[in-house]
This record gives sequence, structure tokens and C-alpha cells, in this order.
Amino acid sequence: MFGKKTQVIAIGIMAIVLAIVFVFSFGLKKRDNSTKNDDTSDGKITEEKKEEEKIEDIISEDENILKILAELKNNHPKFSESQITFYRETAKHSINIDIPCLERDDENDCIASVAFIKGESGICREIQDQKMVIECANIILEMRSGEKIDKCWLLDDNDFLNCSRNIFVAYRKIEDCANLNSEKTKKKCEDVFGYQEAFVKRDSKICDKITDKRLNYLCSNNSMIKDSDSDGLSDGDEVLRYKTDPANPDTDGDGYSDGSEVKNGYNPLGEGKLK
Repeated sequence: MFGKKTQVIAIGIMAIVLAIVFVFSFGLKKRDNSTKNDDTSDGKITEEKKEEEKIEDIISEDENILKILAELKNNHPKFSESQITFYRETAKHSINIDIPCLERDDENDCIASVAFIKGESGICREIQDQKMVIECANIILEMRSGEKIDKCWLLDDNDFLNCSRNIFVAYRKIEDCANLNSEKTKKKCEDVFGYQEAFVKRDSKICDKITDKRLNYLCSNNSMIKDSDSDGLSDGDEVLRYKTDPANPDTDGDGYSDGSEVKNGYNPLGEGKLK
């Protein structure tokens, strides 16, 4: 069918094609291996970097702890090395602080020191002496409150409120804020108690005294505090509790405000006495 010359040419072409395919495949394989090696190398570098960062964090944390312990020793020269060591280990490993400190001769000092090391003023509440609770909380808040307040601002509204309350959780009343030296921390403390008072009393006028802009806004717009029609009942209570109109100060139109009727024991919907 084909001449001898044609067959030789065909075989030559096929040989060239096969050679090209072989060279291309070999180059591609080599490149894949190189890429894999690069990926492995990158992965190794990433892992090494993570390890380095972890080590740096540990070193930084240890340095911070050492500074806190040094300050603790300086403030309480009467503490022995064994006490300091016990307080540090308790702060590091214990969840229920009062259990390892309980019934020790230095129980209150133990709880206060653990709170100081951890930087958590809420732990101070475990102390039985209320005066010492305030002193413990004040020291920690002076040291850490600015940082914590700034972090609270980064959260959404509900978490912001909870975060703000938790900063001052060791305090029972607004007067406890008076001993704080930092004006910023003192005002924040007073604002938190102001918000709580407005909520308990359902009195939106108290919100006006709150200087923190975000707390003021949340207080003024809380449905359980806000009184849109100024009848003495919060919008939330009108809707959920008394079934009255939060936009109408006299829902039943009898000439008496909803708030005054509730205060005197009458039903603001015009059905006699409240049950």
C-alpha cells in the first residue's frame, strides 16, 4: 500500500512525537514534584512560625505573671515564698477559687491574691469581709479596668451590657464606686449602676444621668425602661403586663393616666381594681 520511503518517514515522525511526549511528561512530573516540595516547605515554615508565635505568647505570659507576682510581693512583704507559690498555682489551675483557699489561715489573702494574679475582680466576692471585697476589687480595677472597658465596646449590645456589668460585679451599690481613683473607671461604674437602677425602677429619667454614650442610648431605648407616653409605665410593662397602649397615657379614656391607676391599684383598662 505505502512505499518503503513513506513508511520510513512515518516511523520517523512517530519517533519524534514519542520523544516530545516523553520530554514533556518528564518536565511536567519534575515540576509537580517541585511544587509538592514547595508546598511541603511552605507548610513546614507555617508550622514553625506558629510554634514560634506560641512560644513568644508563653514567654510574654510568663513575663506578665512574674511582674504581677513581683507587685504582689512588694505590696505584701509579709507573704512567704510558699504562700506566693500556692497563690500562683491556685490561680493557674483552679476553677473554683474558694475551694483551695477555704479554711486556710490566710483564706481572705489567698482569695484576694488569686483574684489579683488572674486579674478578675469577680473572684473578690468570695471574700467574707465586705470591706476587703471592695479593696480587692478596687486594686484590680485600677490595674485592668481601662483595658476591659475598651474590649467591652467591641461587642454587640447585649454582650456589651453583660461585659460592662461583669467588670463591676464585685460591687453591691453605686457608693462602692466612690473609692476608685481613675475618673474614667469611676464614671463607668456609676453608669452601670445607673442603668441597673433605671431598669429596676422602670424610670427613664435616670438614663439622662448616664454619661457613657452607648449605655445612655441603650438605657433610653430599652423597652422595659422607656416610657413613650410619659404615663409612669414603661413601654414593655404596658405591652406585656398591663395590655395598655404605650403611645396613649390614658388607655381607657377615664381621665386618669395608666400609671396613676396602676399605682393606686386600679385597672388602666377600665375594669375596676387590679387583681
